[in-house]
Amino acid sequence: MKLQGRVAVVTGAGSGIGRAIAVRLAAEGARVVVAELDEGRGEETVSAVRESGGDATAIPTDVSRSESVAALYAKLDDLDMPPDVLVNNAGNASPPTPVHETTDEAWNSKLRVHLDGTFYNTREALRRMFPRGRGVVVNIASVAGLRGLPGGCAYSAAKGGIISFTKSVAHEAAAGGVRVVAVAPGWIDTPILAVLPDDVKAEIVSRIPQGRLGSTEEVAAVVAFLASDDAAYITGQVISPNGGLYT
Repeated sequence: MKLQGRVAVVTGAGSGIGRAIAVRLAAEGARVVVAELDEGRGEETVSAVRESGGDATAIPTDVSRSESVAALYAKLDDLDMPPDVLVNNAGNASPPTPVHETTDEAWNSKLRVHLDGTFYNTREALRRMFPRGRGVVVNIASVAGLRGLPGGCAYSAAKGGIISFTKSVAHEAAAGGVRVVAVAPGWIDTPILAVLPDDVKAEIVSRIPQGRLGSTEEVAAVVAFLASDDAAYITGQVISPNGGLYT
């Protein structure tokens, strides 16, 4: 187990990619902290981790609020659980909307959860990683941040910001023994896509060279690799599991 004895904080781990990441990191030996806004879903992820033989605890967290994030890490201090790994996964989605019809609320919501949340958590985690001279931050971006997503200007801007944030902080953090990387998934089979009509999903799949959606477990596997010492010489990079959609 490549993460034995390490503490891994996973934000937005109540479902989908976040839950798969929590389960995979726990399977690699990490003590997982499920930082999830929805307390019920957070506990469901804890149950999933424990059913697979792992160790997890849930701490309700609103990543869009700096005070809530600060409280999360203060709780970890109290528990003597300084983070070794941080996975900034929390996000939100909404129906496609043209830019000229996008409201202030919709725009700000995406940036607060995705970009602000990544900043708040990274800031708190680094304050605890630097004194120990080690740590890994994995930011979940999206292929939308690499190539753009029509009807998703706010989402694409937030994910693109995460990619630039990753590259910037990686330069700063390297001297402190901390690696910072990003994972930019393509179309992944999550509950969000389950609401799409079959013809829309078929159109999406037709554009993917591998001819299928990715699985949450495949994304989690990439995260687990990057969080481990096997990726010790990788920092500031963006890895995009996307089935060939964007190369």
